[in-house]
Amino acid sequence: MDSPPLTPADWLNMAVKELKERGHGALKAQPLAKALNVTRGSFYHHFDNLESFHAKVIAHWSEISSGQIIRTAREMAPPEQALDDLLQKTFQSGEALERAVRAWSTVDPAVAAAVAKVDVARIGVAENILIDGGVPQSAAKSRAQLMYWAAIGRLMMPFPAENVLSQAEITELARLMLRP
Repeated sequence: MDSPPLTPADWLNMAVKELKERGHGALKAQPLAKALNVTRGSFYHHFDNLESFHAKVIAHWSEISSGQIIRTAREMAPPEQALDDLLQKTFQSGEALERAVRAWSTVDPAVAAAVAKVDVARIGVAENILIDGGVPQSAAKSRAQLMYWAAIGRLMMPFPAENVLSQAEITELARLMLRP
């Protein structure tokens, strides 16, 4: 019995898995085709070239790493609950994929630009929650940046899984950041 044909999502999911496990050097048509047990022609059936594929991989990373979290944060009320939820997810997120994407962004300007856009969107969500929670706009951006930098900094530490905050500590951080 034949397997169903691969979809672009199949390729992107495999790419994210390989990126997480092996780094951006693994994001080439032939190794991915081998991992999916298909020919390289299947790759080019779905993607024009490696550059466009890489752009779609980054878009896919953005969606799976923060898309739903951002949508939930924007819809959640009150702001105290929204910020706590956002920080719980952010400070307990999987580090391997984020680290791999950020390493890739240091050698590929297109990836760096895409990551910068994701960073701005993530910071913007936190900033809006802070403003909704009564933090003056003049302070909200710097607080949002500080929280984000802390979250990314934790992921970049040699042993991020050992550098965690408890749920209670994260909740206290959210309360602290929401003080006017």
